[in-house]
Amino acid sequence: MEAEYILQSYSVYPLTIEKITKRLWKISDGNRNYALKESKLSSSTIANWEKSFKLAEYHQLHAILPVYMTRNGQLYQEHLSSFYYLSPWVDHDNGRGTERNIADFYSNLGAVHAKTKQTKQIEKDTFVREFGTYKQACETLFNELNRTVDRFERNHYMSPFELLVCSQFRDIEMVFQVLNNRLDQLVYVSNDEQVTWNSSFCHGQLSRDHIVHHNNAQLINWEQARYENATMDLVRFYRSETLDYDAPISAYTEEFHSYIKENELTEKELQLLTIHLLHPSSYFRLVQEYLEDPSNQTMLARTRQLQRAYRQLTFGLKWSDYVEKEHETINFDDLDS
Repeated sequence: MEAEYILQSYSVYPLTIEKITKRLWKISDGNRNYALKESKLSSSTIANWEKSFKLAEYHQLHAILPVYMTRNGQLYQEHLSSFYYLSPWVDHDNGRGTERNIADFYSNLGAVHAKTKQTKQIEKDTFVREFGTYKQACETLFNELNRTVDRFERNHYMSPFELLVCSQFRDIEMVFQVLNNRLDQLVYVSNDEQVTWNSSFCHGQLSRDHIVHHNNAQLINWEQARYENATMDLVRFYRSETLDYDAPISAYTEEFHSYIKENELTEKELQLLTIHLLHPSSYFRLVQEYLEDPSNQTMLARTRQLQRAYRQLTFGLKWSDYVEKEHETINFDDLDS
């Protein structure tokens, strides 16, 4: 048995082995439970994954769930070109959406980002040019979507998908307006020739499935960890979480102070986070796929996907309002002066 063979490399003597998924086993030795994971790591990515645990040890990062060492002192065991690792088994807590759990998650994630932060300077002209190009691309997307809505409204009978696009257009138009303003704010730079840019060690695929709660919130599955701006972890988490209609949306803004207390974001980082949450490409892609081949999926599947993308963008609007009220010192009027 595959799991039994891998466990021979550890000081673990299993009483029971339960296969949970194709790549995950729950192991019990009678005293403790363990999680054995067949990762998707490769020889080119394993070193970056190991860095997660070295940083956790060096900075005392409690958010990173530890892994056990093999008898040979390694953090993983290689077998038939696959990399396996063993960690404590922690059950997913059904109460993970509570305010306390969200606050714990924010606090621990913020500590990871703050303690691993690196700062560099980038040229102002490069910064302004890149986001100026993005702004033009967004304007093109909106113009195309506007023409599509006009086309749908000329139909004598609209399909449920077309009707949904038209009924949502007012909010989507607001998304583009706010996004445009946020981009103007982001490139509103002082006379300095350079812009300060921060990078932190990020999880890389953050979602609720990768958060476990025992005594506090811990993060599992660091297989795509990387250095990038800390806001990208938050962007991925919010995009994943806001797909569902019953997500605790209000708690994500109300408890955000727990993250800021650990890792205070600059105004530009808050702008960048908001811009990513207002990014309309997923919504627009669904509309384009419908135009190219309306019969490729069922109408029910298409409308569900569109609703999920719509929820993501409307959360971006709520987030923008929250940032404006709680964190901004630059407002839109400043841009005209």
